[in-house]
Amino acid sequence: MTKAGKLTGVSLAVALSMGLVAGCGGNGGNNEAGGQQTPTSSGTASQQAQQTEQAKPISLEWLGYDSYGQPNPNSSVIKMVEEKFNAKFDFWYVDSQKWEDNLNVRLASGEMPDVLKITNRQNIPKYISQGIISPIPMETLEKFAPTYVKFLNENYPELWDGVMYEGQIYAIPMTNLNGTYPTVVIWRKDWLDNVGISKIPETIAEYEEAFTKFRNEDPDKDGKKDTYGLSDFALPNILGAYGYPGISDFKGASKGDASKSVQFTMKDGNVVLTSIQPEMKEALTLLQKWYKAGLIDPEFLTSENTTGYWADSQAFYNSKIGITGMSMFYHWRNELNPDIPDDAGGGQYKAFKESVPDGEAVFGVPAVGPNGASGTPMWDTASHPIAITSKAMENPEKLELLLKMIEAACTDYEYYLTLTNGEKGVDWTLDGDKFVNLTATDTLAEANVKGKNVLNAKVSYDPFIKQRDKFDYEFADKYGKISGYSAVFVPTLEEFSKYSNTLNKLTVDAYFKIITSDVDPSAYFDEYVANFRANGGDELEKAADKAYKEMVGQ
Repeated sequence: MTKAGKLTGVSLAVALSMGLVAGCGGNGGNNEAGGQQTPTSSGTASQQAQQTEQAKPISLEWLGYDSYGQPNPNSSVIKMVEEKFNAKFDFWYVDSQKWEDNLNVRLASGEMPDVLKITNRQNIPKYISQGIISPIPMETLEKFAPTYVKFLNENYPELWDGVMYEGQIYAIPMTNLNGTYPTVVIWRKDWLDNVGISKIPETIAEYEEAFTKFRNEDPDKDGKKDTYGLSDFALPNILGAYGYPGISDFKGASKGDASKSVQFTMKDGNVVLTSIQPEMKEALTLLQKWYKAGLIDPEFLTSENTTGYWADSQAFYNSKIGITGMSMFYHWRNELNPDIPDDAGGGQYKAFKESVPDGEAVFGVPAVGPNGASGTPMWDTASHPIAITSKAMENPEKLELLLKMIEAACTDYEYYLTLTNGEKGVDWTLDGDKFVNLTATDTLAEANVKGKNVLNAKVSYDPFIKQRDKFDYEFADKYGKISGYSAVFVPTLEEFSKYSNTLNKLTVDAYFKIITSDVDPSAYFDEYVANFRANGGDELEKAADKAYKEMVGQ
């Protein structure tokens, strides 16, 4: 289960797609009257003019996609959508690697698409002040995209907050299914067996027992005392046994990423900073005890990820520690998909087995603390929202078309597959109810050229994703539905830019100092909190609470 409203963000996904619902007016563009019949009355002429007007395609300048490649307007997918909705699309291309810079240049020159992907929700107030985006009435959303609105309300109600400003909706939320699964807990099951532990640890006391045995009872049976319980990837899990983790990524924070330590959560209806909450004092006291007992790898200061992909744990691969985490269920998938020839499991599981062929890695649960708190950090459940620009709002049919497109992708499975995976029979097929990807090797750019993931408006509809990727999400639901801390979105703050680097450094220094030295944890933590507040923490916290409440219209 997840604990909504706990992790936050001036911060952080694999988003999928969305589509379209039916029909425009007129006779589908097949009006045969023009030039072949002579009107006999002004009424007939007026009627004919209306039919001609209805048959005219609705034109949309489209930047509602991740532009890795320039879509081919003549691709079968684009043509199918245009015919379905009597629409014509003019595709903007903005280099995805230079999105903000290149887009800002075009917007500053007065150019504006009709449909705009917003890569950073914190830009919404800026776009409003610049007159680029306009509010979208909830009644309009419910009228033309009722299935999608219901889906959001039932599964992702928190996402409305991130697209609101002063109580009005300025974009359509898009979802990230993977963000509903907390980051995982992975144990060396063979180590647990070797030290006589038959049950995967759950409580903080059971964790401590396992770590103590890993340190002292030679779990890898090499005759050397060279093993530890944990390193940095598991630290947020331990902090989470006491409350919202004050640091969600120790390596990232230590390298200067303030979003990993200067985070917000809700307490008693107010937005507060997480790292200075009193429950972290108790968690850090325990970690100091463990460090003194040799349970924590001393090299946690430089991370168990020493090279390569961020989710790799060389310390775990090299049998130095017995638990890891920070990554997602698919990284450590340890069940093989029978429909994929030569499947070796998730990337990190595969790397582990290549290093330790006889090792056994299994999924666990976050540690449960003395007061019942438990959870690992979760990724953002929001993908990039889609806005309709003020230029497009001058013609209400454009918003209606966008919403009808979104609605269709929630109601027609094969249409959804066409939007996200290309032409049926060429790019994909169905073997019974099993999805078969015929062009899985397409790069992101090649996929865009074909029209894949272009006109889905970034919509990711969970039931269709789970139907298409059935094996992966059955595995995720089996092992990944653990407790987690999810993000509270806070708008852009000048105070964050002004103070976050200093506050991040104060937090990293204090947490590492308490864990690795002989300072009194309670007194040092209190000193850190006072210093944190005096160096912008108080000002930032008040600004965040005020901005959040203004955003949601409180």
